[in-house]
Amino acid sequence: MILDGMPGRVEKNYPLYLLSTWKIGGPAETVYWPETVEDLSSVWHRAQEEGIPVRLIGKGSNVLFPDGGLPGITLVTTALRGICWGDYTVKVEAGYTLARLAQEAGERGWSGLGFARGIPGSVGGAVMMNAGAHGGEMASSILRVKTLWADGSIKQLERTDFDLGYRYCSLRGQAWILEVELKFQPGDRNQILQTMKENLSKRKANQPLQEPNAGSVFRNPPGDSAGRLIEAAGWKGKSIGGAKVSEKHANFIVNTGEAKSEDVLALIQTIISDVQDKYGITLQTEVESILTGNRGIKEDR
Repeated sequence: MILDGMPGRVEKNYPLYLLSTWKIGGPAETVYWPETVEDLSSVWHRAQEEGIPVRLIGKGSNVLFPDGGLPGITLVTTALRGICWGDYTVKVEAGYTLARLAQEAGERGWSGLGFARGIPGSVGGAVMMNAGAHGGEMASSILRVKTLWADGSIKQLERTDFDLGYRYCSLRGQAWILEVELKFQPGDRNQILQTMKENLSKRKANQPLQEPNAGSVFRNPPGDSAGRLIEAAGWKGKSIGGAKVSEKHANFIVNTGEAKSEDVLALIQTIISDVQDKYGITLQTEVESILTGNRGIKEDR
C-alpha cells in the first residue's frame, strides 16, 4: 500500500463534504494529510508508479466535489504550515491559511496582503488562482515558488518564469505549489489593520458568510460585474435542488442544506445560458469542479 509507513493522518472512505466549504461531496477512497513537502512528493511518486489517481486540495474553499466521491488518493495540504519570516519577506508552505498570513503581516506593519484578510483559502491555492479582492491580488507579492511537476520533479521558479492574470496562473494543470516566497513593503501598522477590519466588515455585510458556499462562482467579465448580470437576469434567490443563488450576493451559490454537486452544476450552467441569451456575455467560472476519475493536477483553495 502506497501510504504504508507514511507519517501523517490517513482516512478511508472519508466524506469529501468535510473538506469543502460548500459542504458537498461523496466519499473519497483515501485521504492523506502529508506533514512535510517530502511526504507529499513521495506519495506522488508512488501513485504515479502504480497508476493510482491522485489530486491535491487545500482548504476546499474553491472546489466542487462529486456526489459519487473520488477514487485514488486525495492529498490535503492543510498540515503543510511551515513559515519563515525574513526582511520584509516570508517563505511559507502551501497549506498555510492565507487570511492568517495576511493578519500576521499586518501585525508587523507590513503592507501587501491586506486585501487577503477575508479570503478563506490556503496560500498555495491562492497563488494557483491569483486570488484577489479589494483591488489587490497575489501577483503583486510573489517573489518565487517551489513546485512539484507532473513528472515528479521539484522546481524553484522565479516570478518571471510563469504568468499570472485575473484569476489565472499559467502553472495550473501542470504543477502543484509546495512553497511560496512573498515580499512586502513597510507600512503603517494601525492603518493596515484598520483597512483589513473595514474590508472584513464589508464582506460580512455583502456576502453570505453564514451559509456553505465557495466564494464568487463566476469571474467578472471585462468592465462589468458577474453579480450584477446574474441579478439583472432575475436569478437572485432562485434555486435548483438544494443549490440557491444567494439573496445577499448574486455571484454566490449557497448550499441550503441538502445540495448535491449536480444541483450546483445545473444552476451554474443554467445561469451561463440565460446570461448569454439575454446579454451576449459568456460567464466563466472561478470554482473548480473535480469529477470522478479525474487524474489531472488540481490545486484548490
